[in-house]
Amino acid sequence: MNKGLLLLLSIGLTLAGAAQAAEIVPINVDPAGKGLNDTTARAPEGGNPGTTIGEQRRIVYQYAADLWGSVLQSDVQIRVQASFEPLTCDATGATLGSAGPATAYLLTADGQPTRIYPAALSDALIGTDLQNGAGVDIVSRFNSSWGGSNPDGTPCSPGSGWYYGLDGKTPAGQINFLNVVMHEIGHGLGFLGFGNVNTGAPLAGYQDIFSSFVYDDATQKGWYELTNAGRVTAEKAGKLVFRGPNVTAQVPLVLGEALGLRASGNTVGNYEYGTAVFGPAVTTSNFNGQVVVVNDGSAAPTQGCSASPAGAYAGKIALVDRGTCGFELKTKNAQDAGAIAVIVANNTAGILNMADDPTITATIPALMISQADGAAIKAGTPGVSVAVAAVPGWHAGADAAGYARLYAPATLQPGSTFSHYDVSATPNALMEPAITDTLNANLDLDLTPAAFQDIGWTLNPNNALIDGCDTGVPVISTGGIIIGASVQARDDLCMAAASNKGGYQSCMSNYKNQLAASGLLQGNQGGRIASCSAHRSKK
Repeated sequence: MNKGLLLLLSIGLTLAGAAQAAEIVPINVDPAGKGLNDTTARAPEGGNPGTTIGEQRRIVYQYAADLWGSVLQSDVQIRVQASFEPLTCDATGATLGSAGPATAYLLTADGQPTRIYPAALSDALIGTDLQNGAGVDIVSRFNSSWGGSNPDGTPCSPGSGWYYGLDGKTPAGQINFLNVVMHEIGHGLGFLGFGNVNTGAPLAGYQDIFSSFVYDDATQKGWYELTNAGRVTAEKAGKLVFRGPNVTAQVPLVLGEALGLRASGNTVGNYEYGTAVFGPAVTTSNFNGQVVVVNDGSAAPTQGCSASPAGAYAGKIALVDRGTCGFELKTKNAQDAGAIAVIVANNTAGILNMADDPTITATIPALMISQADGAAIKAGTPGVSVAVAAVPGWHAGADAAGYARLYAPATLQPGSTFSHYDVSATPNALMEPAITDTLNANLDLDLTPAAFQDIGWTLNPNNALIDGCDTGVPVISTGGIIIGASVQARDDLCMAAASNKGGYQSCMSNYKNQLAASGLLQGNQGGRIASCSAHRSKK
């Protein structure tokens, strides 16, 4: 994601009337023979008919542009610059792509504070091209080194590489280029905050529309109720959520059941928890047992900073208070006294994700709960058991109130922190900071369109059209399913790739059959796709 942009001017916002499906136009700025113009031969794969690497890349990018263009409405063309170049890739990780608005505007409407909006959304809201046809609205770049070598000869995930198929069937070890392009265009369309994550300062002192929906569960404050320093702290506390009404309404439809710490016995309750960077991941199989409160005999006995007697917590889950020493030392001391797991009770409101200590190695799982929840469990001991288990009504990737979590790891990660959904989302979300092979952005955009609605985009309410013929397939359905958008994108691809009407109809028939075989069409939708395709002439 790229957030380096120029704030241009302030405009009073008068909403445009009903708009048409957006037209998103990729602008290829790669030189001849490179990147999007790479002439290296490559066999067609996954519904991508291209025969060179460059052609397949261009087809994927156009397909992504057509998908997003079908989903969103705008009367103003959206221009997206695209290129391949070496991006960061080393032993600690790789940047697959980066993107963001090329520029942004200050808009004021309905008595709300003046806020920063990305260029494409600003144009869509006003119904006017604020750049008068000059320049681009989004800038995107993709890693040309991925799967091979960096310019200095060091490896960049050799043997991996890009998958250019359009079917979502990513081979093991490869990265789906369509998913990455959809993700990066998503940032450019407005899934990002404009503030400085290193200092917490808003861009040019103004609020931005995305961040206006962000809330910090730890302090119980909205993003712009915090100071700059408070925002920096919140970015590393793992408790940021997005409180847009459309996203919140769709969380139960998109996200799976979440885990919580469930207490039974003298204390009964379900508690949210933060995780630790160190030790094994907390699971339903390794976090289950009776609770014992740590007492190491020191002046602050429940903080566990000193060694406890051997076997003091044998076979039990040790509850220790935060304070004085590091989290991993507390865990290691409890481990040495026989504990099978550790609960750290915070010493203030909220919970954190716990950092490691490179000088210590703890090998049992640890989690953190709030100060109030820790007090409740302590009050019931002895005689309290806990287990990590699914909690009905809680959702993986949302807080207990049902608000979608944003990525806020304990270690600040500029470019990833804040402007993504959290990695706890299950199933994985398109706008998480890492691309996984479970994503199918060709058919499913999960909570991302809902976030776009919240920041001001209008989603296409219509059915997919083939040359004006209604297929009966909704372009987008609640929960981010985009079967109709995929039909329109495939129609454009088939028209471009086929040399005659028969080839076009065969291409569309094959795709219709694939959707039907996957159970993605209902009623007579397959027949209507076939009928619309049959009546379209190859131009």
